[in-house]
Amino acid sequence: MKRHGIVMLLLIVVACNHPSANLHDGEEEITFQTTLFSDSTEYFIEYPALIKDHEAEFLVHTTKLKNYKPYTTGSVSIKFGEQIAKVESPARPGIFIIKFVPEKKGKFAVTYTFDNGKIKETVSDSIRVFDDMEEAHQFEQEEIPGTIKFTKEQVWKNNFMVEKLSKSAFSSIITASGEMLAMPGEKQNIAAKSIGILLFASKGLVQGSKVKKGELLFTLSGQDLSNNNIGVRFSEAKNNYLQSKSEFERHQQLFEEKIISEKQFIESQSQFRNDSSAYFAFSASVSALGQRIYAPLTGYIHELNVSEGQYVETGQLLATISTNKIILLRADLPQQNYQQLNLITSANFRPAYTSKTYKLEDLKGSIIARGASVAENNHYMPVYFKVLNDGSLLEGAFAEFYLITSSTTDLISVPNSALIEEQGNYYVYTEIAGESYIKTAVETGETDGIRTSVLSGLKPGDLVVTKGTLQIKITSSSGSLPAHSHEH
Repeated sequence: MKRHGIVMLLLIVVACNHPSANLHDGEEEITFQTTLFSDSTEYFIEYPALIKDHEAEFLVHTTKLKNYKPYTTGSVSIKFGEQIAKVESPARPGIFIIKFVPEKKGKFAVTYTFDNGKIKETVSDSIRVFDDMEEAHQFEQEEIPGTIKFTKEQVWKNNFMVEKLSKSAFSSIITASGEMLAMPGEKQNIAAKSIGILLFASKGLVQGSKVKKGELLFTLSGQDLSNNNIGVRFSEAKNNYLQSKSEFERHQQLFEEKIISEKQFIESQSQFRNDSSAYFAFSASVSALGQRIYAPLTGYIHELNVSEGQYVETGQLLATISTNKIILLRADLPQQNYQQLNLITSANFRPAYTSKTYKLEDLKGSIIARGASVAENNHYMPVYFKVLNDGSLLEGAFAEFYLITSSTTDLISVPNSALIEEQGNYYVYTEIAGESYIKTAVETGETDGIRTSVLSGLKPGDLVVTKGTLQIKITSSSGSLPAHSHEH
């Protein structure tokens, strides 16, 4: 038993002196991270401290920059000095795991090549190989205070996007309020052409109903009316037409036989023409049931001013039809901005019923007029634009306008979705590594409703989170790290 105890002790000593034991026994594991970019891809790479002649595992996370989603196919290879290691497919969507045994100590250039059949690209970095963990600790990466961890797996599951900042032209903006109106010619009123009792052609005819040009909308009935009964007038016109037609045909034959004078024939012909005009004018829209009223254009009922069974007078407004295809935008420019009136070239606008901001160019819009004077009892100058309605614009709604001028400055700007407002102060989240973000205070300038200029706090090249800020904020507030499913 004593002899067996000595043997066990010797085995423990040998094990403790073995190089692999130096990596784990009593040593805290060190992980290195690097983030590299190509024009289309973000590469976030994690690997342990590299110890000469010991196997290491590289996790290469590949993210498409256009939508911040993972690549699900492809191969990744690592060239390390003269050594090359490669995997032909991801272990999980977006994550390639490559095992590697460095053969030499020192600092080396390393390249990572990604190929999925459509994209083949290489990114480069430098890397160190150490003799042991003690040496590796001298190069351990320090975490920046306030870092928020948000894993790539969490990023890929959410609606997430990051933008690399650069200076670009940002126009001076004038904010104004205004209204969305119907374009002249795109809306028509329907009026009663006679007196009568109004009957609807459809029981479902209400404000907002879609109608087609030529569709029957109303009938004006003269039944039970003693005076100016449209039905009686139509019957009289028809009888007069039939009678004068018969008289004209008879006189025409008699005139050809020279039985009547030319004067009698002309009088008969003139009477027939007059009665024909009166009758056909009636018959186009009137029957024995009453006068028919048709839709003058295709669109929808913008206003319905009457109810079924109502008595209406000649000229009374019955309804208004709008095509809703082209919307007239009126921005009310304050008088103090008069000097900038002629500098206005375009606009963005946000209707009161939505948080979405529209760009004039996206709706094929253009500026059509600038107010040259101030109307009585109005302190504003109108600026008019027209846009094609994509179906989401509501005629008559109010809107906030961001009038874009020709005066521009090269500035850093961020999408409004990137900004977080807290007690009047603004912040953004910037990516400092593939899975590390920090909250950054910024001083904001003007906004065009879509982007806001940043006067301080950011610099060109910074990576700003433009979608997914709420998820990072929740992670930061909870103080918990999302599950990092990097099982090896």
